[in-house]
Amino acid sequence: MHILIIPDVHGRKFWREAINNNIGKVDKVIFLGDYLDLYADEIQNHPENMECNDFYDAQNLLKMLEDIVSLKKNEPNKYILLTGNHTDSYIWSKFNAATRTDYRNWEKYHKFFSQNLNLFNLVWVENNVIFSHAGITKGWAERVCSKNNLEFKSILHTAKTLQNIPVENIHSDVKLISLIGEISYRRGGDFDYGSCEWADITEHLDLSHSSIDNVVTYGEEGTFQVFGHTQLKKALITDKWACLDCRKAFIFDTETYACSSCL
Repeated sequence: MHILIIPDVHGRKFWREAINNNIGKVDKVIFLGDYLDLYADEIQNHPENMECNDFYDAQNLLKMLEDIVSLKKNEPNKYILLTGNHTDSYIWSKFNAATRTDYRNWEKYHKFFSQNLNLFNLVWVENNVIFSHAGITKGWAERVCSKNNLEFKSILHTAKTLQNIPVENIHSDVKLISLIGEISYRRGGDFDYGSCEWADITEHLDLSHSSIDNVVTYGEEGTFQVFGHTQLKKALITDKWACLDCRKAFIFDTETYACSSCL
């Protein structure tokens, strides 16, 4: 199966061209979350790449969200929309706010996501490939199972469990909201491991044995992960996972794990 991966959008336009040029070549399209909260330097230096030229331009950003959601509504099995930490900030008021949260327009975005929660997933699994915003570490997966009195079997099993929890149901599960909001010390939080929305790329690396030329990765045998969240100059693709947050889309093969840029 070939999947078009749309990493963190953050108000950028690249996803539109990627879909227009590649929709006939893929079986699915997966957005990895984080649709809002633009970067100031991109608005100033590369306005041609952005949906708007003002951080607080809710009109154009809501139009962008509506266009993305319309794709899902028209072809629900073709498009998978994941949440991210910059999405969760507008879904749950109790959630740890991400940096650059637009409090001026928070109510508008909160209303939009609340009306469309049934269209979003926290995690998606396809052919033993786990898609999430920030990736799932073993440490956090074990914590999820422990907090819910479940036996930890594998990261993959935990991912499938999370996939089957509708995002709208998380509203009434304070324990799960708390777990999703966990941030590791690597990003200024209090936990050893961040959640599938917050894990830093360094949490997927064995830094004690790694070098630039020989990256040692954490992962699970027989399972591959695709995520974004940690912005990079170029994608980092290893034998166990791919971090793709670099302002461009990719086509991913779930059989071979081959990952190629669309641009």
